[in-house]
Amino acid sequence: MDRAVALVVSASKTAFAENLECVILKGSAVKGDFFQGYSDFDFNVFLKPVAMDSERVPKVEEAIRFQKAFGEVEPQDFGASQFQIYFINSERYPPDWVPPVEGAYKALWGVLPLTAKEVDDSIYLSFAKQDLTTVEQNKQSIVGRFVDKPNTGVPKIVRLLGATLKGHVYSVSALLTSKPKVVHRSRLDELILLVEEGLRSEGHFAKFFEYISNWTRIQQDYECAREAFREGTRALDEIARWSTVTVHQKAYS
Repeated sequence: MDRAVALVVSASKTAFAENLECVILKGSAVKGDFFQGYSDFDFNVFLKPVAMDSERVPKVEEAIRFQKAFGEVEPQDFGASQFQIYFINSERYPPDWVPPVEGAYKALWGVLPLTAKEVDDSIYLSFAKQDLTTVEQNKQSIVGRFVDKPNTGVPKIVRLLGATLKGHVYSVSALLTSKPKVVHRSRLDELILLVEEGLRSEGHFAKFFEYISNWTRIQQDYECAREAFREGTRALDEIARWSTVTVHQKAYS
């Protein structure tokens, strides 16, 4: 991870120079629940507005400089599925993104802009409730993308399912506890226990993430990949049922 971090920071300095404000690493690589071969390295690079074409896209010349500086990096050499590097206008944090929570990210260079600072619990809970309105739609979209894939394409869809399910697990956990900041700092395995108890799950969450913890097997054993897919979609079904009864019929403060 240290080598990956050094490469991203170095490429950012090379590409953006004085327009670079901050680089942070977020998610599983920080909290210690990184799955070898499956998980991403998730970076946010904050830039001065002069370097940006829009809230999340740098100008072409800066983009070319960054790609040139970073283009030879292969995520697999670092045990990652990919490097997710998002470029953000330091004066305008995307309004549809959940603001970073201290303890769930690590500042690698510079200082996090004020526009990306923590907000009140009520804002994080609002994000969680909104996120759960998309569960059934997300499931249908993923199943639609799965159904016509060759065997070699199935692991990619399982990975998409995992990313989607993980996001919903955080939302359910936030609403179950009313402590969203604590949830965002928590490891995934802790939240799986919380969610399975809160939803009276039949264990589909734990089974799905147990499958993907051996990502090499998912990539090589297509029947295993299909079983993982089945467990993940069943977990989404449990969230959808709970959300309909609990979130949509009750008012949360």
